[in-house]
Amino acid sequence: MDLQFTDVIAVFDIGKSWKRFRLFDRSLNPVLTEEKIIAETKDDNGVPCEDIQAINTWMGACLRNVAAASLYNIRALNLAAGDDCLAKLETALMQCLETGIAGSALFSGKGINSTAASLIPYLKNSDKPFILISTGTWCTFMNPFDTEAMPGEQAVSGVAGTAGEVAGGACSAGELTALITVGGRQIKSSHFLLGEIHDRNVTMLDDHFGVTGELYKTIKIKHKKILKMQASRRGRVFFRHGIPEGHADTSADLSHFLTYADAYHQMMYDLVDECLTAYREIIAEGDTTEIAYITGGFAHNDTFVRILAARAEDKRVYASTIDYATALGAAMEVYQQAFDAGLPPVYLGLKAILLRDE
Repeated sequence: MDLQFTDVIAVFDIGKSWKRFRLFDRSLNPVLTEEKIIAETKDDNGVPCEDIQAINTWMGACLRNVAAASLYNIRALNLAAGDDCLAKLETALMQCLETGIAGSALFSGKGINSTAASLIPYLKNSDKPFILISTGTWCTFMNPFDTEAMPGEQAVSGVAGTAGEVAGGACSAGELTALITVGGRQIKSSHFLLGEIHDRNVTMLDDHFGVTGELYKTIKIKHKKILKMQASRRGRVFFRHGIPEGHADTSADLSHFLTYADAYHQMMYDLVDECLTAYREIIAEGDTTEIAYITGGFAHNDTFVRILAARAEDKRVYASTIDYATALGAAMEVYQQAFDAGLPPVYLGLKAILLRDE
């Protein structure tokens, strides 16, 4: 009996910590995911950077596993990564493919910036103007519908390279404003070092309350609680003077918090307040966008999405329940090349964030 192969697009999604390999079928549904944490190394100057050799070895292993399984026929490949390592990974993947490991699969030799890739599914599937909030290590705000020029801005193919220049110190969201390019279209973006700052302060709270594991992932927040924090006149408890060196705000007075949840709620409220500086950078005067989409890791954080929705009260906020928007965008970018057909509708798993308690 002849084996029936499923035609797929293969995408390598290279994040700061997690490296993911995904296969998408003709309907752009993910049919296989492999993931691995590959730690950063240091360059000749002692600056942290991606371990290109280790990633290359892993990419080759992923492709060999697909070939050995005899279940999938890779029609095309794409690569999504930050600008600081994209060119090196493009070269590494080309060298890997020259061994014939992926058969006749097509790869143009050019990947796509991860931030730009995360925007593609929304540009292709939303019929109304929107703001996209892509979250993870960085919280990147993108406004595809603002044509105003920003003073002193510089067009770049993505924002990850800019981010790398400030990752080690205090964050100034205004310094991180740039244009990204998606399909020849320049889009205003600004971003904030959300993930690392969040994690450093969660560790501080864990230590203070004697908590282990990832308790914060189970915490939810009532809208009534958000309104109470908005009405408070005491101001911030965390980040009163901005984000400190080292990111953990050890000067915050934790003594009046009775529970871990109370402290986490306040920390997230104050952290979102910092994020809003970057958000305002991409909101034009007379902005008419009514929708904001949240994608990435923090789209699953109830406290983050509900506080952000309350603060951006002029927007209808939706959080995506899928965790592969970046890889999906990269797959959509090569879909025509792979299947010589128009794009099918895609599932984004959007959930409305309501400004009331459910």
